[in-house]
Amino acid sequence: MNTLSVNKALLFQYFAGNASPAQKRLIAEWLADIQNQELYFEWLTEWQSQSPQFLPDGQERYDAYVRYMRENPNAALSGGEEVQEPFLVVGTSRTGRRTWLMAAASVLVLGMTAWLGREHILYKTYATKFGETRSVKLSDGTKVILNANTSMQVPRFGFGEDTREVKLNGEALFNVTHTMDNKRFMVKTEENFEVMVLGTEFSVYTRQRGGKVLLKKGKVHVLFSEGRQKKELVMKPGDLVTMEKSATRPVVKPNADTQKLTAWTGNRFVFDKTPLSEVATQLQEHYGIKVEIKDNRFAHRTVSGTFQPESGEELLSLLSELFNFRLAREGDAYLILQK
Repeated sequence: MNTLSVNKALLFQYFAGNASPAQKRLIAEWLADIQNQELYFEWLTEWQSQSPQFLPDGQERYDAYVRYMRENPNAALSGGEEVQEPFLVVGTSRTGRRTWLMAAASVLVLGMTAWLGREHILYKTYATKFGETRSVKLSDGTKVILNANTSMQVPRFGFGEDTREVKLNGEALFNVTHTMDNKRFMVKTEENFEVMVLGTEFSVYTRQRGGKVLLKKGKVHVLFSEGRQKKELVMKPGDLVTMEKSATRPVVKPNADTQKLTAWTGNRFVFDKTPLSEVATQLQEHYGIKVEIKDNRFAHRTVSGTFQPESGEELLSLLSELFNFRLAREGDAYLILQK
């Protein structure tokens, strides 16, 4: 079947409830490609904004759909089954047609072996590639700058009633907007800690080697586990909290250089007596470049200065001139060798 025939016009026809069974199967096959799924939601939102007759009770329909997905995380239908109700029947428009939310939900099971994925449905993912930074403005006005090799998940259907929660893997700088109802903003990580604020500016680092929270303005609560106990740490502006995987509890460093530690937002590296081994780790996290220091005499040499390279290879080349070492390639890794 020619999936190239799926376009905005066909999806608009489907959202209005006028697609044929063959067209529905075509859309289902098109949606099997994950690259098409975000485009589907974008066109769905555009169609809804142009269809005011479908707006009544919209929040109720959102809530019904989200509630169903949360209560049925393993929901799945085989390709031959019909769409099941009653959860899809959450109201009708003034024209008598089913709502756009019903259309959104029903296409998820047409001709597919399972839902597109509970996480994908409930969350929109913003991501950056190696060597790339990205600015994102959330629905509440919060501004986020994502560092390279980072992903952030945001609720697709809006924040909850009590909290504004996002999920982060990588590094990001948050400038959180304070809301009139004092709704908390939560950054959840996979590294056994969470960050809770009302409105402030801070950065969060969460990667394989541990986590960090840097507070620039306002007040931040870091929630973490110590054994079976849940604990909370309150940060002050200038505090840097680090959570190494091998440590039993967070370490607080006051009066940190916030400008230096967030220099990455301007695509700059600022080193201050930074060991070359740490620079190698940053190169791998930021650019995906693997660096191996084969001569131990270089491992503990330190770097100071500001660099704004166009690529990881350029930074390595600058360092090789600075330290007078030789670069070689072995597979996908760069080797630092004595000249």
